[in-house]
Amino acid sequence: MFRYKAFGLEISSEVELPGMTPGSENPDVQIIRGEVNHSQVTHVDVEGSNYLVSGEDVYLWWDDIGRVKISEGKRVTVDPIADLEGSDEINVIPFILGPVMALLLHQRRFLVLHGSSVKVHGRAVAFLGNRGNGKSTTAIHLYQDGYPLVTDDILAIKFGEDGLPMVYPGYPHVRLNEDSYNHVKTKTDILTPIRTIVGKVFCDASYGFSSEPVDLERIYVIEKDDKMGIFNLKSQENLFDLIRHSVANRIFQHTTQKENLIHCAQLVNNVNVKRLEISHSFGRIQELVKMIEVDLEKGD
Repeated sequence: MFRYKAFGLEISSEVELPGMTPGSENPDVQIIRGEVNHSQVTHVDVEGSNYLVSGEDVYLWWDDIGRVKISEGKRVTVDPIADLEGSDEINVIPFILGPVMALLLHQRRFLVLHGSSVKVHGRAVAFLGNRGNGKSTTAIHLYQDGYPLVTDDILAIKFGEDGLPMVYPGYPHVRLNEDSYNHVKTKTDILTPIRTIVGKVFCDASYGFSSEPVDLERIYVIEKDDKMGIFNLKSQENLFDLIRHSVANRIFQHTTQKENLIHCAQLVNNVNVKRLEISHSFGRIQELVKMIEVDLEKGD
């Protein structure tokens, strides 16, 4: 049995998950191996091409990779196509650490957004965006400039008693494509031979990493644009951006959308959200980093 810690949770797992922070006893979440058969589910709340929601259970499946059942935010049952020792089994690990964990966190009443974040002067600065827009690349370059990683790809938020949002740190690594990795490989390294199905690799970002929750200071919504710039958004635009980048928006639909909308509105009311237009030219990375630093110094 392997033991890890992520998102403030103690996790025990029968599947080895590389690049995670070691954990301890008394798990909040168990990841086990077992049979998963979504075709036998009789009551379905929401159904998609490779997922379904039935009460407190979520089923996911991928051709040639395997099936997973996420139950009540407490247990993940993994049913891989290949044997655990086979190379094909490695393919299921990015899904466990990615969409499976995101859905489990949603079940545990986190507000879960598709984003990455780093720590700037003790507070979290987050980056949201569609796949391929540069969230991880932006985060790793800020990390390279001395800003510790908080989380990559999964932005898990809870609100304190004062109503203010806190980001719960995920894993001390980022997932980068080959081009992005080649630009930072002198200050990080590939942790494992694992690659996601889109070719991304797990890269170390453990320096300065802490598992303690971090107050959320700022959110940037990344859009591609060769001009580059940072722009204020109207509250309605902010709310729309948060909703469309939330896990609940895509899968849970009507089942938990009301709570998700309330959390997104609460976040907009407490955090400054801006649009960050970036160029995907690696030659302008330092310009991007400086632009973010200057904007944060303004404090507006």
